[in-house]
Amino acid sequence: MNLSTFIYLVLIYSIPYFWYIRFSTSPKKGFSILFICLISTVLLINFNLLVFAGIIILLTTLLHQNQKLSNVTFFVSFIILIYEAYSTLDGNLISTLLPITLVSGIFSLMMIGHWFLVDPTITRIGMKNIARSSMLIAGLLSLMIITGLISSEISTLYKNIIIGLYISSLVLSLGSLKSLNETSYTGVMAATGLSYLSLLVSLGGTGTLILLP
Repeated sequence: MNLSTFIYLVLIYSIPYFWYIRFSTSPKKGFSILFICLISTVLLINFNLLVFAGIIILLTTLLHQNQKLSNVTFFVSFIILIYEAYSTLDGNLISTLLPITLVSGIFSLMMIGHWFLVDPTITRIGMKNIARSSMLIAGLLSLMIITGLISSEISTLYKNIIIGLYISSLVLSLGSLKSLNETSYTGVMAATGLSYLSLLVSLGGTGTLILLP
């Protein structure tokens, strides 16, 4: 897998997290505009009519407030964009699902953490659950590498590095979760900073796992 494919998938796998944030946190419209603009950069990586259609469908979520219609819109957009990725991009994309989902989840946590600093009236439950899911995925990936279920072709040295990075991501996500339990504004500031660090180490682990072979 090349770097552009990796970035494309990170952004596409962020769509389910984006949906969950909107469902659980109900941020103001500005957050949705910002997140969709970031996801739309996939057009620079893989521009064709199908990807364009998927992005246009995602954009329609800005035009209405109906939750059921939003659910359908998010689902259809995600399916179109993932189908295009799996049908045209290179590499064994099935094996990359969990590693890239981890990066997308932490990226989404960082995004909503930043938005809380803009709008501290939103609830923290969505951020907490994304932090929990990131911990779970990082721990699962570490176990899968230790047991040889994935990365069997990578040398022991690189395996140990990847495991160390994923465990660091787990610990930093735990730190984000604990910070979010603090009722003060500074708790979210700390969680956002820790999510930055968690994103960096998860990028290092996933990048080494996927881009190295």
